[in-house]
Amino acid sequence: MLNRLLSTGAAGQLGSMLREKLRGRAAILRLSDVADLGEAREGEELVPCDLSDGDAVMRLVEGCDGIVHLGGISVEKSFDLIEAANLRGVHNLYEAARAHGQPRIVFASSNHTIGYHSQTARLDHGAPYRPDGYCGVSKIFGEAVASL
Repeated sequence: MLNRLLSTGAAGQLGSMLREKLRGRAAILRLSDVADLGEAREGEELVPCDLSDGDAVMRLVEGCDGIVHLGGISVEKSFDLIEAANLRGVHNLYEAARAHGQPRIVFASSNHTIGYHSQTARLDHGAPYRPDGYCGVSKIFGEAVASL
């Protein structure tokens, strides 16, 4: 069992659904988001954090044995918003994990990375990227950074 598991984007749709499932996977579940996380339950730590703030992310990751990264913007928005949350945010998270010696990160990508394929095309994990907007481009960036 992990000592401390970090879940970013914990107030979002997927993060909220996984909150119950992740509790018990570690002694402490550290939940983070820029949005309100509600009240901490037994075995939880609530740590508000803007992933575009590198120093805050460095503190957020400290002491964690694993990271489930769900934070960021999951729909098409302006480039400036996506750059801060998805590009700078994922960079900061991976740099903090590297600095703290943490190799275990689950990164949630998106169908937006291959969104411009025909709806009838049969796709698998090797399908070439065809992003359908800045959100898709940012997820491709996240996948690439994970491979460094």
